[in-house]
Amino acid sequence: MSKKLFRFGGLLAAGAMLLTQLAAFPAAAAEQTADDVKSCKHYIEFDGGKRLERGVVMPFSLSDFGLAGDEKATAVMVSYTADLVNGLATMPAFGYYAEGYNEDNWYSDSQWIANPVQNFTMKFVADPEYPMPDEFQLQLWGEEGEALDHLTVNSVGIITGDLAGIGAMTRKGDLNDDKKSDLADVVLLQKYLLGMDVELAIAANGDLDHNNRLNAADLTLLKRGLMDGTIGGSSDTGETAMEFVSHIKVGWNLGNTLDATRNGTQGLNVNAYETGWGCPTTTKAMMDAVKAAGFNCVRVPVSWGEKIDGNNQIRSDWMDRVQQVVDYVIDNGMYCIINSHHDTDWQVPRADLMNAECAKLDAVWTQIANRFEGYDSHLIFETLNEPRLVGTQYEWNGGTSEARDCVNQMNAAALNAIRKTGGNNEKRFVMMPTYVAGPYREGVNDYKIPNNDDHVIVSIHAYTPYRFTMQSLNEGGTAQWSSGNSSDTADIISNFELLKSRFLSQGIPVIIGEFGAVNRENEDARADWVGFYLRTANQYNVPCIWWDNNLFSGSGELFGLLDRGSCQIRYPKIMQAINDATKDRG
Repeated sequence: MSKKLFRFGGLLAAGAMLLTQLAAFPAAAAEQTADDVKSCKHYIEFDGGKRLERGVVMPFSLSDFGLAGDEKATAVMVSYTADLVNGLATMPAFGYYAEGYNEDNWYSDSQWIANPVQNFTMKFVADPEYPMPDEFQLQLWGEEGEALDHLTVNSVGIITGDLAGIGAMTRKGDLNDDKKSDLADVVLLQKYLLGMDVELAIAANGDLDHNNRLNAADLTLLKRGLMDGTIGGSSDTGETAMEFVSHIKVGWNLGNTLDATRNGTQGLNVNAYETGWGCPTTTKAMMDAVKAAGFNCVRVPVSWGEKIDGNNQIRSDWMDRVQQVVDYVIDNGMYCIINSHHDTDWQVPRADLMNAECAKLDAVWTQIANRFEGYDSHLIFETLNEPRLVGTQYEWNGGTSEARDCVNQMNAAALNAIRKTGGNNEKRFVMMPTYVAGPYREGVNDYKIPNNDDHVIVSIHAYTPYRFTMQSLNEGGTAQWSSGNSSDTADIISNFELLKSRFLSQGIPVIIGEFGAVNRENEDARADWVGFYLRTANQYNVPCIWWDNNLFSGSGELFGLLDRGSCQIRYPKIMQAINDATKDRG
């Protein structure tokens, strides 16, 4: 067993120690608990106790506790007795080898207890991304004369299975729920971590490292975030919407994932929906790879219908998962777009359905907006995806006059729901599509922005030219395209000219929320195409977001660019062309 031991490098008072804890050793998540160690399914008792001395490792092996082969240890509970004669503080700790966790490959968990009682119980939490190996150890940290030199360990228990969380975050850092994050929240969290008798209105708002516990790492992240503006920021940047979109270099879609549907099936677990169309579970590593590739925006399509009950209430576990994925993006300093995607069964642009559908949009977007109200301008809402008359002759064109009017009503209902939640949502940038989100003249001309809202961005999907980007080879499609051929480039230019005449020239920004070209074993042609497409978009200040559905071979729409299994770009020439064309954006 490793004998790794983390201790303090100098004499630290309790308060100062807490502020420097993150630099001294890995993030803590330990907490005192009223639970009995005997409540654990697996535990060991020591007759007369076992002495744990400061600076000396007490090793254990999970196999000694009799865990079954399929049981995962998620926390360790320890009962201690303290000698209080000297009136000193104490800091029990726990640790294990965790390859890649930090430069020491060591995960530690601890809590400074300024005023210990004679008998107390601690819960040490394992990092879910670095599970406990068979061997772990208990430790006692502190400096001579400042902390107790020993504790008596009475019993040790192993907690298996998932741990209960501390709830859902609504505004980063806002622990007192006053709709702002500031120094008062820092003081409150510091007092809480020092064991003082304070109340946290929304504890989850302080869980900045997303481990379902409050710890010294969260305190450090809160202070750092307030200083650099990544926490406590507003959605009101003081910019026009046209100025705002200039910050988006180029984007990437997390397609066929949170937007996947299961034929109307309700009640499945969250992961069954997320992976229902064959894509793997989304991870932070994927978002790291997206950023490393050169993207600074991720569109996260979300389908809500199967996760909404008869009262139009969204399942809490689904909302939690959406927020977790959003945080993967936001915490990387990227822009994130969430929408209502494959919900066409209850978003039908027909006049006779408008009252019910607008009411449902109001209910759903009110819940989404309330959950994410505290996020700053890096989070963008998109009201609808491709609202259309599914299965009719009008589905994939400009629609009918009635349908276009209904789309305007649906956009207005969603936007009004967002705005009425207040706070950062009053000025949040919101994308709204035309009919079918298409660059069709009828839909573009009939598009209306409710109340002349100056924080609205037009959402357009443009797979142009269709013969090259999507159309089947058997139906007239082609794998050939050249930026030197004016007949190949004409449709791209005409699309942007239409958007300019109707929107851009009037100061109304546009984002191409989906674009891309399917793989036909023609990487060179696709690289040439995407470079021209993005250079043209730049001339109009229109950011574009590649549609990636993680499909690379077979007969489907092969828009895959990032292999989510390996987190590697499959087509480096295309990615290079994207980065070259957008190097001056963002």
